[in-house]
Amino acid sequence: MNLDLPWLALGSFASGVGSLYLLAQLRAHWGKPGAQWFVATIVTQTVWCFSYGAALLVFDSTVRLALEMVSWLGIIWIGFCFLSFALGYTGRTNVLESGWYRGLAVLPLGGTALIVTNPIHTVVWQGFRVVPTAGSAGADYAVLPAGLLIIIVAMLFVSFGTLLVFDTVVSYGPLYRREALAVGLSPIPPGAAVLLWAGGIGPTPTMNLTPLLFLPHIVLDLYAFVRSNMFEFHPATRRAGERAAIHDIATPVAIVDELGRVVNLNPAAEEMLAVDKREALTEPLNSFLSGDDIAPDGGSSRVSIEAGGRHREFKVRQTALRDEAGTQLGYTVVFQDITDEIRRERRLEVLNRFLRHNVRNESVVIQARAELLAAELDGEQADHAATIERSVGRLVDSGQKARTLAEAGSDDAGLESVALADLAAEVVSTARDEYGGSVTVEIPDDLRLTTQPALLEILLTNLVENALQHVPDAAVTVGATTEGDDIVLTVSDNGPGIPEHELGVLERGRETDLNHGSGIGLWLVRWTTTTLEGDLAFDTNDGTIVTVRLPRERSAAQAA
Repeated sequence: MNLDLPWLALGSFASGVGSLYLLAQLRAHWGKPGAQWFVATIVTQTVWCFSYGAALLVFDSTVRLALEMVSWLGIIWIGFCFLSFALGYTGRTNVLESGWYRGLAVLPLGGTALIVTNPIHTVVWQGFRVVPTAGSAGADYAVLPAGLLIIIVAMLFVSFGTLLVFDTVVSYGPLYRREALAVGLSPIPPGAAVLLWAGGIGPTPTMNLTPLLFLPHIVLDLYAFVRSNMFEFHPATRRAGERAAIHDIATPVAIVDELGRVVNLNPAAEEMLAVDKREALTEPLNSFLSGDDIAPDGGSSRVSIEAGGRHREFKVRQTALRDEAGTQLGYTVVFQDITDEIRRERRLEVLNRFLRHNVRNESVVIQARAELLAAELDGEQADHAATIERSVGRLVDSGQKARTLAEAGSDDAGLESVALADLAAEVVSTARDEYGGSVTVEIPDDLRLTTQPALLEILLTNLVENALQHVPDAAVTVGATTEGDDIVLTVSDNGPGIPEHELGVLERGRETDLNHGSGIGLWLVRWTTTTLEGDLAFDTNDGTIVTVRLPRERSAAQAA
């Protein structure tokens, strides 16, 4: 291409128009992180291109020098604006808003002052003169060390900003791999042109080809930021999320190396340990704990911590930190405050002992005396005594069920292979002796499942007893079939169905003063089903059909 006046000037104007088009395309994203600085970058680029295009048309030395100074201001400020954009776009607003970075603005401000006053002191360049080149207004002058330093600083700003954007976008993986390549390549053409011009290298040293080479830069930016919507999925969200995942959460988190020495603490961990992070760095994490130490093995443990005059209990879970090659670098240590949970457990233990001993013993006394009274009295008084006896009997029975569930739940979650037909036969035999009624078991003899037998027995017992207790002359059927990896257990009866308010309480998972169940049997069914990793469903359209879907094989991890 013949680089005479018309082509170079038109190329500069074309780059200016392209910059304006890029701004228009990104208008909808101007409110995104870093976008204001990106606008400042493109505006600087636009002014540079138009001013240099005009400079090529002006042969008056004074006007030509003024337009050349505008081009220098473009060199100075485009680097600072682009680096500021990169910091905001990649979510590093803490750096962007820091005092030291604002102080960094002294560099372009100082450069601006030197450029504007250069005709007085000639520190940046000297010997400026207009040199007609193929009909264009070229400029010949010597760029002095101060001028070279200004250009180098500006290019360093651009390079560092490019690396930030490139590295951050690459972290998205294959999603923006091509776009990241475009971002990384886009500053190369104009940057190389600036450096070659400053060094006086090239076929036309009196001409600065940088504005012309902004054209490929604009094309690459349009591809990366407009065609692929990189401003829609900006990295600032990811960085903020990563920061919030550790720094902003209320859960204490510590990062330690393989020897258990503190590498980082989030604010919640600093408060928990009553220590400043800077003081804790490189110190063993265990030195800030009381009670048992945390073993750096990636497992779980429990520790006691005394801080600020408060005693707290924490469950500690460690996760190994590895690099991309799989090399273990340390651990993420998460502290879960279980102080209140432990206190509740202790209160429940006391309450449970009270119910098991005091209430049970007193209920037995009341029941025995009511039985004696019912045998001695006649008529209405005997009926009253019999009512007391039955009521206390139900209370004792409910307490026994609750104790059975509590004891089964604390039984090491042991898994066994269970023959479902045999277990159902035992449950039905016991229930039939106590409540009467007709119960049919329709379960294949070879149907087995691996589960917690005690909980499964509680589940079956309460399903059968619920049907026999509430349906006079009940016809109850207990069945089971296999569906894929599950066993579907059904208990059906021909009664009027479970009341809607009872099922509503179970679905909500809690009782209130106005909405509550009449007993504990259905709660036991729900709790045991949930513990056994099963699903529970009720059909009351024609009698009652209770369906429990249970996994045929459960692992020890599921049962824990």
